[in-house]
Amino acid sequence: MLHTEFSSNVAHLEASATLALAARARKLKAEGVPVIDLSAGEPQYPAPRFAARAGIRAVEAGKTGYPPTLGLPELREAIARYLSETTTAGEVDPGSVIVGAGVKQSLFNCCYALFGAGDEVLMPSPYWPSYPAIVRLAGADPVVVETGWDAGFLPSVADLEAARTGRTRGLLLNSPGNPTGAVIPRGLLRDILRWAERHGIWVLSDEIYRRLAYGQPSPSVFDITERGERTVLLDGMSKAFCMPGFRIGYAVGPHELIRKMSDLQGQTTSGAVGPSQYAAAAALGESGAREAFITNLLSRLTGLRKLGLAGFAEIDSIEAMPPDGALYFYGRLTDPSSTSLDIAERLLVDASVACMPGEPFGSPGHLRFNFAVERDVLEKGLTRIADFFG
Repeated sequence: MLHTEFSSNVAHLEASATLALAARARKLKAEGVPVIDLSAGEPQYPAPRFAARAGIRAVEAGKTGYPPTLGLPELREAIARYLSETTTAGEVDPGSVIVGAGVKQSLFNCCYALFGAGDEVLMPSPYWPSYPAIVRLAGADPVVVETGWDAGFLPSVADLEAARTGRTRGLLLNSPGNPTGAVIPRGLLRDILRWAERHGIWVLSDEIYRRLAYGQPSPSVFDITERGERTVLLDGMSKAFCMPGFRIGYAVGPHELIRKMSDLQGQTTSGAVGPSQYAAAAALGESGAREAFITNLLSRLTGLRKLGLAGFAEIDSIEAMPPDGALYFYGRLTDPSSTSLDIAERLLVDASVACMPGEPFGSPGHLRFNFAVERDVLEKGLTRIADFFG
């Protein structure tokens, strides 16, 4: 059997834990096991019809050639208008926008362009598991900034300052957060951006869940007038527009950085899928239909959030923190004798419920459940979880 010596670039790279567990749940379902899958990091609903039709029309019209590396001009313009309409940034320049194959690619390109050997990038925990992997692929070192349940999983400026060294070059923020649903309040976000600018630190703000907030809106870095020049906004179509399979994300930042990201993307993937870009341009550009879709989605998710919190309140073994945004219940196990990895495995095997353990998020002792599913699916899942814990 061939034994391959891999390069140092990927020798320690591990598969995405979230994708691996979701794939295992799908495999069991294909084998006939009645799995309730609450592990996926995506809404389980169709894309907006008006957006899907735009993609279909593009294919039918023969618009299937190589798209520009930076993204279709009409999509970059739609993104700029969307941000101008949904934040207080004022007029956003389309020249500051680059489109990628999902937010993950945009984040990778950004990190690869900005960070390298010897650099440190701060990331509050719990964090999306791809963050440390992407930072390491760029050659830099991820530095985890612990947050706690009692603090609502929010980092303070003091926490960040305690983790800062002379090597600190970047900070990854995610609000609303995956897996916790925590939303960074406007005042705290302003203070963090001021702190970062003072120390010459790049802030990469992953705002993929920004429009999915319950109660108060989730502020964007583009809502903060005091944000510095080293601020990059990342967003995409996968969550608020239920378009994960279209693979469209984007980054908005300084022109010099966007040009360098374009150079990198041009030597790797080139432009994101053309028909998907036309669909995304329609989703973002038709403001009336866009806002109606998000309003309806939020209404649906608000009901599921209420249902799930009521269900978890009856389960003594899990304490679920009410999420202020995103798609997840993040619960801590009240029995410290079992690891969340063990519990997630037993839930899948014994109760046919798939969820994510906290370990990949840097937060052992917790479980993440996606509630953006059909109502009857969530109800069945809650019943099985309650029966499992007895």
